[in-house]
Amino acid sequence: MAARRRKSRKAVRRPRPKPKPRPRARRKPARRAKPARAKRKPAARARAAKPVKRAPAAALAERTPTAPHRLVTGAPIEVGVVLHYYPRAAAAVVALSRPIHRGDTIHVRGQTTDFVQPVSELALDGAAVSDGAPPQEIGVRFEQRARAGDRVYRISW
Repeated sequence: MAARRRKSRKAVRRPRPKPKPRPRARRKPARRAKPARAKRKPAARARAAKPVKRAPAAALAERTPTAPHRLVTGAPIEVGVVLHYYPRAAAAVVALSRPIHRGDTIHVRGQTTDFVQPVSELALDGAAVSDGAPPQEIGVRFEQRARAGDRVYRISW
């Protein structure tokens, strides 16, 4: 007997449905331009000139320093600014604006930081040093946490 051949579904081609036509977009009616309003100009007021208050010459003489500022032991002097703090090492990188020495007492002050301590360790490029001068960025061991932007003041030397 001869085998009957079936037509595969692929062989039967059905026409694809035609896509539905899209509705045309409606055009919005053109807006009318609003008439420009006339701006009112404020009436010019005559303002009286305020008198300038000047300090008397005697008061100015009191304010001008007669002698140059002298460094006084205990007066805080800004030494630098904390650039970065390393919590595991308990040390900070300080950008110096004035010299600092091992043994100086410093005051670290910031928004959330405020403590006083002696300088026990200073480091420059990983090596211990006894002092540092601007414009060096020096490592300082801190007893408490400091944050970037905290100011470092020298109290005694």
